[in-house]
Amino acid sequence: MLEILVDEPIFIGFKAGRALRHLLESPGNAENEYVSSKDSTFLRRCRIGEDIYVGKLIHEALATDRVDDVRRNILSILRKLDPVVPLPTTLKIFSCRAVTETSTIEQPSWGFAE
Repeated sequence: MLEILVDEPIFIGFKAGRALRHLLESPGNAENEYVSSKDSTFLRRCRIGEDIYVGKLIHEALATDRVDDVRRNILSILRKLDPVVPLPTTLKIFSCRAVTETSTIEQPSWGFAE
């Protein structure tokens, strides 16, 4: 039997391609208003290994009819940053849990630690 973790967030996003990574890593860009590796109203930037993922952290249960709304919201925000950067048509959904800065032992390789 599996336990459903209702208090844990989910992350909906995608692996950033080269052009988007360059945009996000460029100093002085206005993206800091929309994309942050810390808690953000808009989008979160997370790492899975060496890859950067961009998406939205959802803290409440999400009905299936809202998933497409979240996808459109993510892509809309990224279009404001750069209208020509290539974006995916599908996003991935990851379960996640908060990882504290001090817990460095046995962090999962997909963890969203900052």
